[in-house]
Amino acid sequence: MAILQEKSVNKMADLYNNGDSFLGFPTKHILAKGKEVELHTEEQEGKSFSERVDLLWQKCPRTYGHHDLMIAAFPFDQKDVATLFIPKEVMLEKSLTSTRYQEGNRLPFPNKVNFHPQPQEYMMMVEKAVARIKNAELKKVVLGRLMQIEFSKNVNIRYVLQNLLADNEDKFNFAVHLSDEKNTLIGSSPELLIKKEGGKVITNPLAGSRPRMANEEDDKRMAQELSCSEKDLYEHRLVVEAIERNLKPYCRTLTVPARPSVISTKTMWHLSTKIEGELYDEGVSSVQLAESIHPTPAICGTPAVEAFQLLNELEPYNRHYFTGMIGYSKRNGDGEWAISIRCAELSQRKMKLFAGAGIVAQSVPQEECDETAAKLKTMLSALGIE
Repeated sequence: MAILQEKSVNKMADLYNNGDSFLGFPTKHILAKGKEVELHTEEQEGKSFSERVDLLWQKCPRTYGHHDLMIAAFPFDQKDVATLFIPKEVMLEKSLTSTRYQEGNRLPFPNKVNFHPQPQEYMMMVEKAVARIKNAELKKVVLGRLMQIEFSKNVNIRYVLQNLLADNEDKFNFAVHLSDEKNTLIGSSPELLIKKEGGKVITNPLAGSRPRMANEEDDKRMAQELSCSEKDLYEHRLVVEAIERNLKPYCRTLTVPARPSVISTKTMWHLSTKIEGELYDEGVSSVQLAESIHPTPAICGTPAVEAFQLLNELEPYNRHYFTGMIGYSKRNGDGEWAISIRCAELSQRKMKLFAGAGIVAQSVPQEECDETAAKLKTMLSALGIE
């Protein structure tokens, strides 16, 4: 695996070509070209995420020192196929600023737009979920919907990636070429699932949201409203409690703030809790830690089994990579994984976008539908669609 010379993130994005994979995380940027070794569909059957990673390393026994890493996009449902590989060539760089791609006419015009389900159908899904929650079958479920766009010509992924980096430079940006497909998973996630470095572990769940507003006073009001919302604080607490419960067996210490903070992206306000821990065993891998809490109530619900069953019953599609986990891991297990949200699957002229909302007993269908629309704006803005 060759290590290319370090360059600025703009140059790294310029060097991105279809078929490459790019991770633009807050403290690290990775451009991967080619695949030294990858795990095929038949090799993944019946294996957990961490078992798949172990098998990948076994297929590539030689070591590359501290640059030795693998890249993966894992699905929402562990039974589905993942994309994981060790690149042939890697360019590494610390986080740097970027600028939007200026020649907007290079991004094609949408010919056709469909929602699946349509807004009215989605609101009916929310009503059904609220009824089940009030019937004490579960406490929370996260319901998503798809936006499907067909363009007049092929979309150049590089331009979309540059816009995502410029708009969301402190978030988890990615464009990963999916194995056994011609598709690329591209997006900008605000949510860190797990970062593990030596004996330290960090997770930063988000749950509870409001859209950003153009007017500054209205925008501040939205943030203040979110910070005091009983419904959103309850929804957030369910996520934090589940993560704390599942991480505790691995941690000597675990620091969990008493109240969430409010953070922002270009399009949304979110309730956020940064949880930090010290591991009993530095040998536990980032993927093991990630799969111990995945899927969190932030993207599935709680209790997990009941929520998973309900969303499979109500959502008229397979999420596959949407709300899965995306990131990298070194051979020693250190790594960083974000939740695959604010993202899309792109295949030449076709793009499929995903957005979801957490449903609890107090949820209002129209508000939840509006929330999904606001979350879609991250990708739409990168496409030059406002």
